[in-house]
Amino acid sequence: MTSIKVIKDANGNVLNIGDWDYMYQESTVVKRDTDTGGYVVETVNVARNPMPDGAFEAEAEVVKGYDGGLYLTTDPRKDG
Repeated sequence: MTSIKVIKDANGNVLNIGDWDYMYQESTVVKRDTDTGGYVVETVNVARNPMPDGAFEAEAEVVKGYDGGLYLTTDPRKDG
């Protein structure tokens, strides 16, 4: 049994065990430069998979299940 980071939705249901994968993607944007009146080109990282509204990080007790996956210790699926 190990305590690990989990992501829960606003109702407390587990969405993910471990870090959230934001699926960042580099994107090129053109922005107006207010100092010179011209434009500048910038590269920014955009999250293609943001966490749902109300989602939050928490710690929970996790075990490896019969199939090798990670489950909360309270999840009946862990035993098959």
